[in-house]
Amino acid sequence: MSGALGDEVLVVMAANHWTDARMADHQLAAAISEFGRVLYVDPPVVPRPGHGPRRFLEQHGNVHVLRPYRPPFLNSRANEGLGRRLLAAQVRWALRALTARSAVLLEGNVLLPVTGLVGDAPTVYWAQDDWQGLAAIAGLDPDRIARNEARLLEHARAVIAANPLIADQLESAGHDVELIPFGADTSLFGTVARQAVGAQPTTDAAPAVLMGTINTRIDFDIVDALAVAGVPLVMIGPITDPVVAPRVEALRQYPSVSWIGEVPFAELPRHLPSAAVGLVPYTQSRFNQGSFPLKTLEYLAAGLPVVATDLPAVRWLSCPDIHIAETVDDYVAAVVRRVRQGAPAASDRDRRAVFASAHDWTVRARKFRAVVDEVRATATARSRA
Repeated sequence: MSGALGDEVLVVMAANHWTDARMADHQLAAAISEFGRVLYVDPPVVPRPGHGPRRFLEQHGNVHVLRPYRPPFLNSRANEGLGRRLLAAQVRWALRALTARSAVLLEGNVLLPVTGLVGDAPTVYWAQDDWQGLAAIAGLDPDRIARNEARLLEHARAVIAANPLIADQLESAGHDVELIPFGADTSLFGTVARQAVGAQPTTDAAPAVLMGTINTRIDFDIVDALAVAGVPLVMIGPITDPVVAPRVEALRQYPSVSWIGEVPFAELPRHLPSAAVGLVPYTQSRFNQGSFPLKTLEYLAAGLPVVATDLPAVRWLSCPDIHIAETVDDYVAAVVRRVRQGAPAASDRDRRAVFASAHDWTVRARKFRAVVDEVRATATARSRA
């Protein structure tokens, strides 16, 4: 990836499907594909009835997406090794189809790592989140996650963490870690700030916006308090956990609250120009503490101020346009102040967009590229020794 496009391929073992909402692995793969070819490997799925297992490879620019399959019985520990070997075989098939001369694995899916099973491809472990924290809220096997993460840490030539807390924990355990947080598509979300150039601020019902997946990561005590206070609130995103559906339905009974539902990623910015503030009301769960909320930078790229709960990733940004609230009352008061001020002035939007641009996915991709190039160079030197 250090030179022109050619026979070298970065294999992104993704935790999220390419067709899902553009999560971090999707956006990183798209950004880093500017430097070379990328094989994006979806998490394997069980084939639908009547549709036999088949390997499917499709192209999106310089990103090639592999949609691997798995038999339905591979969830047990006894068959975990078989699952890894089956997935690795499909990755090797895709690399042959791409006539790849060499590859580096960017392992971002701890559930089924293939490190050591794809020829001599070296591994970079991408610690996106606190996987043990995810196990607690997603019903995953914590022992399986611990085994797989230990395997990755043992064999990885480099470790990249997306969250400062995770980076500190891994370093304390004796690992060399490169902290590269998630980024934002500032070109996409910056259209809001650019469209606001020359516009005058307004106080006409500028709402607070909560953008993203609606699930148990959200502190609904905060959202309820905002509704009770009469804050105009727009919620944008799918409900992915049935547990929270009644909470959302109750919120919709307030005349000041609306829920739009799922919106295609590329269309999210058009819902932001009239907003006063972006919200990151996450709970203090272990998973949230180890996460890096994408929406934080996306709000800033759109020129919005942010009110967030106290998370390590938010503090790491050290941005004066982010108000970090430690209590429900503080959170509500900060949002009320912003809503009363109305939609931001163009000059304020521009300042925030400039801040966000330093955290664009292209900036992150260059840092990933440097790590991958170093790993590849070291592996090449060892093979020639």
